[in-house]
Amino acid sequence: MSFYKAYDLNIRSDFPLHELLQGENKTDIYIEKGKLNPPYLEPTSIQRQGIEALFSGNTQEAYIKWPGVATLLAKNGTTLIVDSDSDEIDPQLLNLYILSEALGLILYQRGLFLIHASAVKIGEQVVIFAGCPGAGKSTTAAAFAQCGYTVLGDDMVAISLNSTGKAMVYPAFPQIKIWPATVQGLGYKQSSLSPLFSGSRKRIIQNKEKFPDKAFSLAHIFIIEEGVEFKITKMLGTEAFLALARFFPLPSGLLEGVALEQHFKQCIQLANQFDIWKLENPKDFRMLKDLITWVEEKVGEEVTLIFR
Repeated sequence: MSFYKAYDLNIRSDFPLHELLQGENKTDIYIEKGKLNPPYLEPTSIQRQGIEALFSGNTQEAYIKWPGVATLLAKNGTTLIVDSDSDEIDPQLLNLYILSEALGLILYQRGLFLIHASAVKIGEQVVIFAGCPGAGKSTTAAAFAQCGYTVLGDDMVAISLNSTGKAMVYPAFPQIKIWPATVQGLGYKQSSLSPLFSGSRKRIIQNKEKFPDKAFSLAHIFIIEEGVEFKITKMLGTEAFLALARFFPLPSGLLEGVALEQHFKQCIQLANQFDIWKLENPKDFRMLKDLITWVEEKVGEEVTLIFR
């Protein structure tokens, strides 16, 4: 049994989770081995490694199953039970499923707003890049990492919201997953990057040194869309709300009744309090330098205004 830290939470785990930072001998979440007998599970639109997730549950108790890999049960925001389909599964592959949607269910049960996105720390603020699979979230995050910025989260970002509109982004763990095209396009050496798991084409960028363990305030949200030229425009009103609502990273079966109403309220709160930008990306690696410069200048202007 080991102790880890992620999303400003102390995690006790029966599984070695080398992706995470070492934590204190405390337990906010317990990830345990166990046997599960789930109810009937519905198909979802969520896929990893070509496997479609199956789901059943609510905001207190939720099952997610990855056929051939594992069945996982998230309970009350404190316990994640993992029932692997085989003892022969590559531990790194199993961790991929533990630390993605399954852990996301726990975070959601704890009241955090989740978005399918990457998050980059600029000074003491955070910018988020959301988008559909393949839009370029991880590529964008990796480009910022090359410039010395800390990537707080790749794939799923957790945000706490209070009644005043203040939004804080929690650091996940220091790992960026990138495809070979991104490795080449950004000039990384593939031989220096480990595979995500044995046999995976994806490589990981991992830098645990000085990775923060506290939340930082949200500054901007970018919605990445494919475009013919590099362009950034502000999204307003309904467009901004709908852009946020569509990137919920967990099974849509969770969003029913009161839970759906709460999700919409949080999307409206974010859209009203923060700038939501449409980032049209022609998938030209050279354009990422323009984006980084634009973000640096935008965040720098706001810091100047705050302390003027």
